[in-house]
Amino acid sequence: MARAKPVEKVHQSYGSHFDAMCVTAGRFWPRCVLPSGEEVIFVDLLMQDVRVALRNLTLANGIRRMRPARIVALVGPDPDWRDTIWQYYDTDQLSKMATAWGAVDVIDVGQMIADTLQGVNTFEVARHTITLPETTDIPQQEYDDIVAATAVRIMRVPEVDEQVASEPTYKRLVERSKHYARIYDALFSQIPTAAFVTSHIDYAQWGLAVEAGMRLDVPVIHVQSTGSLKAYALFPDQIEGEGTYRMQMTRLIAEYFEECVWKHRDALRRSAELSTWRSKVNLGRPSWWRGGGSVSQLEFRTRAERDSVRTFAARRFGWDPAKPIITVFDHAVSDAVRSNKEIFDNLGHWFRETVEFAAENPDVNWLFVDHPAQAFYDSTQMFEKLAEKYGHLDHMVFTPSMDLSKNVIWSLVDYAVTVRGSVSNEYPAYGIPALQAGWSEWSHCGISRRADTQEEYWQYLREAMDGLNRGDRMITEEQIERARLWLVYYRALSDVASPLVPHWESSQAARLYMGVNLAMSHIEADGDNVLIATRRMWDRHEPFLTRAELHAPTEELPAILGLVSDLEESH
Repeated sequence: MARAKPVEKVHQSYGSHFDAMCVTAGRFWPRCVLPSGEEVIFVDLLMQDVRVALRNLTLANGIRRMRPARIVALVGPDPDWRDTIWQYYDTDQLSKMATAWGAVDVIDVGQMIADTLQGVNTFEVARHTITLPETTDIPQQEYDDIVAATAVRIMRVPEVDEQVASEPTYKRLVERSKHYARIYDALFSQIPTAAFVTSHIDYAQWGLAVEAGMRLDVPVIHVQSTGSLKAYALFPDQIEGEGTYRMQMTRLIAEYFEECVWKHRDALRRSAELSTWRSKVNLGRPSWWRGGGSVSQLEFRTRAERDSVRTFAARRFGWDPAKPIITVFDHAVSDAVRSNKEIFDNLGHWFRETVEFAAENPDVNWLFVDHPAQAFYDSTQMFEKLAEKYGHLDHMVFTPSMDLSKNVIWSLVDYAVTVRGSVSNEYPAYGIPALQAGWSEWSHCGISRRADTQEEYWQYLREAMDGLNRGDRMITEEQIERARLWLVYYRALSDVASPLVPHWESSQAARLYMGVNLAMSHIEADGDNVLIATRRMWDRHEPFLTRAELHAPTEELPAILGLVSDLEESH
């Protein structure tokens, strides 16, 4: 069975346009922020992508317009990330960029780890001397989960078993993780910290910083690698009980969705239809996992067109088109494991157990679809091995995602199953029910069915089989509308456009650098959408950036968002 080929690595292109952008930034930002105070905003630059650095630094400077803080940039990724996951990280260039955007200090976290392994416990950071504690107060289970998630991602395996635990790479990761925890505890507890701005909230080099920030009352801003500028924010006063960053955000997003999106459903209905249509033709993430081109576009427009494609696709697998099909979407099995509530030990465990359940339940057909980017996440060929073991059963088909067009996949899915995959908000938008075996950003927004225990999961699968065979629809009109409103929220309302941060699809290299340089040279900062949104998020402790004031009365929303008017209002 063929596996989707990894895309080619896109290497950084710096050069004269990058240098010119940094010179302009060094003139622009000092005049657009408050004078530096004693507090520090730590900014993660541990990712190799300049677009990530640009987003994190811009948002940090947005905070500095309200808070007289200094930027301290974190560079120098973990060696295993640098050498295994990416290969073009440039400490010097990212340090240069950080300084241009106003950093008063740039610290090499990787070098700090190397020094601590040699017994060094005292460091100078931003005019402060910090001493690393012997131990930290991180809860043991949370620490173990972060370390295990790091190991499976670096080693590209579904879980930490005895074999993985015996590997030198695993032992090296465990040892370094202890020191990451000590370093972040020292930074956030011994230096007055206004915020931590990060591109990731998982894995040791980021996740242990996020955990320390939450525990030590530091606001943590999670900037997304997509769209224009998207960011989530967790403030100390918002944390309730125990739970990871993602668990806390799941609750906050659901509350905001009810108060500021669902409440406006009448005003946003036309926008929801447009966002749903755009998602069909692959405009916007997360459909990017499949790449571009016609293979990733959904083209049929009516039930009859879908049925004709389904007949062709089902017969290709030797199936009766009239028999219900439950489709299980495999995850990138080593991606951010246990960072939110999951009812199985790990993503591989969930998938294997579901395959075994399906083998014993032939009353429906089962389609198992591998993740399009699995080659980056699994070196064990778990999916292929399960396909070899169970693929002989007539009611089970295993296929790599890219072996089927989006038209074929969508024609076959009668019920979508995932842990936290985006299919559980995309399919309901088109009237196709979905089941989640865990939490996600949207899992509490009334879109999909969510199982909070393994017992519930198996029960809901049995109910799905029974309902599909009876011809039940298995989804309500309200769920469909909520799913479409989620698309509006994700693709529009929480995606803030600004010339200071060109859209992610602008890619890297000269075009990006020239665009940012132009914005800083010729467009005034006051009134910039990102800076306004950052102030609104910071002042009100809102859980994410928004394009506009969504707490306003519904009747004011058309003017606030510039919505298309109803015909009777246009005269």
